[in-house]
Amino acid sequence: MKHRINTLLFALAITLISLFLRESWFFIPLLILTGIAYLTILSLGVLFMQYNYFLKSTTRLNGDSCLVTFDDGPDPEHTPLILDILAKHDVKAIFFVVGEKVEQQPQIVKRIVSEGHLLGNHSHSHNNFTSLFSRKRLSAEIKQAQEVIESVSGTKVNLFRPPIGYTNPKYATVLGQQNLKCVGWTLRSYDSVYTDPKKLLQRLISRIKPGNIVLMHDNLKVATESLDTFLSKAKANGIIFASSSNIKSILDA
Repeated sequence: MKHRINTLLFALAITLISLFLRESWFFIPLLILTGIAYLTILSLGVLFMQYNYFLKSTTRLNGDSCLVTFDDGPDPEHTPLILDILAKHDVKAIFFVVGEKVEQQPQIVKRIVSEGHLLGNHSHSHNNFTSLFSRKRLSAEIKQAQEVIESVSGTKVNLFRPPIGYTNPKYATVLGQQNLKCVGWTLRSYDSVYTDPKKLLQRLISRIKPGNIVLMHDNLKVATESLDTFLSKAKANGIIFASSSNIKSILDA
């Protein structure tokens, strides 16, 4: 809806400028500024899901609980360790898994489900250029992952997070057709940037707030090394994480 409004306003502005200001010296500069404004808003919509520019995405929780989410797994080394840590703290999470990795690590996926965590679709191949796929290819990519995840896990999956976090009108159409809910994040850990567990921990502890959805990766060593202390310190500071009692409904609260 926001994309349609932005495009409509852009077209209207161009029309009005062309009709009434064609003979003005600032006609060309004004056209350029209008185009830049349109492209800037469009770019922000692509890069930041929280603006809900192309489609509605859940990027924070309405309640006081926080939700830890993990992308890009399952990983044979780190995902089991992360599951051990989550069990230790009685914290439930959502794992946005990649279809190809699900095929390679079915037992880990089954463990995720058996321990009360949720699964989300994170595409089948996690191609960095997924956002550039045609609508047909994007639909097939997401559907393939969906079929693999549900076949291996034995559970229905209705959550999706786009690779890299970019969205566009094609995502809006495809997710609507496949009845998938887009989930973003409030707090990005940047565990793919911070290689020092202490720095990652400092970032998380200083920024975590009630209602946050935290993005981490269960295929990275630094995330595994930081998770135990992060959960301990956050809970000591009064942060409440999703539990078995609310993990299935927390995104609808």
